[in-house]
Amino acid sequence: MYNIDFHADDYAASLENSKRIIELVQAGRINSFSVIPNMGCYEECMKLLKDSWKTFPKKPLISVHINLIDGYWLSSKKPGRVIKNSWGKIFLHTMIPDHKRNRLLASYSAEIEAQIKAVTEKTKDLKDDNGDPVALRIDSHVHTHMIPLVFDALMDALARTGLRNEVSFIRCSTEPLSMFLFTPGIAGTIPPVNIIKNIMIHILSHFVRDNLRGMNIDTGRLFGVAMTGEMDLKRVNILLPKMIKYAKKKNAYLEILSHPGRTAQSEISPEYGHDDLKAFLSPNRDVEYRMLMEVKRPE
Repeated sequence: MYNIDFHADDYAASLENSKRIIELVQAGRINSFSVIPNMGCYEECMKLLKDSWKTFPKKPLISVHINLIDGYWLSSKKPGRVIKNSWGKIFLHTMIPDHKRNRLLASYSAEIEAQIKAVTEKTKDLKDDNGDPVALRIDSHVHTHMIPLVFDALMDALARTGLRNEVSFIRCSTEPLSMFLFTPGIAGTIPPVNIIKNIMIHILSHFVRDNLRGMNIDTGRLFGVAMTGEMDLKRVNILLPKMIKYAKKKNAYLEILSHPGRTAQSEISPEYGHDDLKAFLSPNRDVEYRMLMEVKRPE
């Protein structure tokens, strides 16, 4: 299923962040984006999306960007509860005793269900270029759905909502590490923490891909883990031909992942976790926006 998809994560992280992504769709520079369902600006951002839909030259694919890191608990009976989590903390939960793990699985499943419903409710009237309802696609903030506990919670949520057979695509966040370690102009520029992240997610990807294959749910490969938040034009131009060659060899759908939306300082509130405070305000997001505007797209 070879295809190239220029993708933007984090729509609805903030209004200013979302306006950037809308601009990229209108300019024909991205094919898809992911929607965070549990931030305070969500309603306003989804209204912006609906109001802009007719202006898009080509209708984008939309994914639910499950967020178990920060934002608000949509499944909580107490409104205004903020999620305070990290990838490492959730990963360690996989190793706790079964009775505690089961409670966490139920909690995550309920939250994932609420977040999926939040997006499907707001996108149910949107039509793709064929006049069909937009497809249900799923990924997650900082790739938490690659962790077995969260993946199991996702499958449970889809089963309980009756949506498992409606899902057209779930991201499998894996990319080949060797290109980043040995390609001239790239070697030595990748932060060690991103190398570790690439390796960890690659190991987990076998579990995710095998399960998705058994359920006949499409997935693919990713370009944007090792260079998370640093997808600049120079290095993307060096690696893109290699990544395309790799995807063709694997007959794989290739997501070129970026984070081009930048949050204004005035939009920051307690719903943003510590890591996202830095990420959403980072000037590197301007770099990724320019990359998407300027990169030569393959024929």
